[in-house]
Amino acid sequence: MNAFEKFNQLAEQVTNEVIAQLEQGKVPWQKPWTSYGLPKNYLSGRHYEGFNAFYLHYITEERHFTTPYFLTFKQAKELGGHVKKGEKGTPIIYWKIKEEKESENANEQAEEEKEHGRKFVPFLWTVFNIDQIEGVDFALPEAVERTELQVIETCQRVVENYPLPRPHIGHGGAQAYYAPVSDRVQLPELKYFVSPHAYHATLFHELIHSVGHPTRLDRFTDKVSRFGDEDYSKEELIAEMGASFLCAFTGIREEVFENSVAYLQGWVSKFKDDKTMLIYAGTRAFKAASYILNLKAEESKEALPAVAMAA
Repeated sequence: MNAFEKFNQLAEQVTNEVIAQLEQGKVPWQKPWTSYGLPKNYLSGRHYEGFNAFYLHYITEERHFTTPYFLTFKQAKELGGHVKKGEKGTPIIYWKIKEEKESENANEQAEEEKEHGRKFVPFLWTVFNIDQIEGVDFALPEAVERTELQVIETCQRVVENYPLPRPHIGHGGAQAYYAPVSDRVQLPELKYFVSPHAYHATLFHELIHSVGHPTRLDRFTDKVSRFGDEDYSKEELIAEMGASFLCAFTGIREEVFENSVAYLQGWVSKFKDDKTMLIYAGTRAFKAASYILNLKAEESKEALPAVAMAA
């Protein structure tokens, strides 16, 4: 099985898991984040990114792991420990930059991510939660428990530190939306939200949209996306997942949205049609959140290859 077949197999597996969750009325990308925030590689201390952050958080919740910290099999050995007998690892994706050749197979090219003229080929790596490893005396930081005021202050700092030029944020009316032409985010007044957390989660959603503007990450297509079409659905998923990453960063841990049956069934239908949508959206959502947070990628030399190249 080549890299592309393994990638598609993982995409289908994860998507089927998410579909099962949606059919039970659960939205995995809206799961409250742990007090430890985004999943990390224990040895390097680096956060996992993109789809990997979403999926490892989902695995942590589903399998009731104590913390969202992971290691590779080799890293566990380097620390003097080993994976417990019978434990099953979790596959994650990292991307390898590939030079384009005219003779490449067209089907494989279709599976590659392309950005700024570079092509990225997906590869899988297996990691284990530290609960699955024995023989290591793990030194864990205390879980960060922010007060309500601290969460709101952190949310406000994220908005205020959005890199310039930032979109205009206006209030009024009954709808929340982002208008690319005027580069404007519009929201109802704070008093109309059920909580300050719900207000900021909605604001984060619209700010993730704004990162797609041509002056930023230039994510939008030339054609106008309409409600319900493929591009619109992908962009909405990017915004929802990106907002969830910002919620993890700021400490918003409660579920702030009510999901209708139509909303859940709509995503089930989209995922059945496109098994790679989650991976596509997760990668771009994390890039958008990183842009807003002005996070600079660490030098890959300071981390292990599988972590440094994680999507």
